[in-house]
Amino acid sequence: MRFVIVFTGLAVFLTHPSVAFSAGQCSPKAYREARSAMTTRLLATGYSKAQVGFLMRNSDRMTSALRSDRLNDNGRACGIDSARAHVLGCLDKQLFPLKRGSNASLDEEKQTKGFWGRKRLTVRELLFIGQFHGCLGAAKEYLFRG
Repeated sequence: MRFVIVFTGLAVFLTHPSVAFSAGQCSPKAYREARSAMTTRLLATGYSKAQVGFLMRNSDRMTSALRSDRLNDNGRACGIDSARAHVLGCLDKQLFPLKRGSNASLDEEKQTKGFWGRKRLTVRELLFIGQFHGCLGAAKEYLFRG
């Protein structure tokens, strides 16, 4: 399952040049603003409070691991807060326009091998996680040194 999620994120990264292009631009929002906007969007599109808490807690953990001393020239021009916020801005562009009332069964649970610390995740959560990793990878590629 982990392979499928990472592969999905990579496929999105490779097939949507806008992710790669936008990853090199500074975020106009601070991380706190981007996080608040993402939380609001997730709740508005049917994610439960528990799901949002879980997803944002793990997103925070992963983006906080992005260090300012690893920024490349593009990233230094933006600053670490902008680079971290950019991951959520990219995610917002890729994950939405997910709309409430979709015909897809986004709340169906799938068994995983403990991805993000849980063994059972909903399709909705897996969608977020896959897109998040695509955006995180794009940001690392364009804003951070390898």
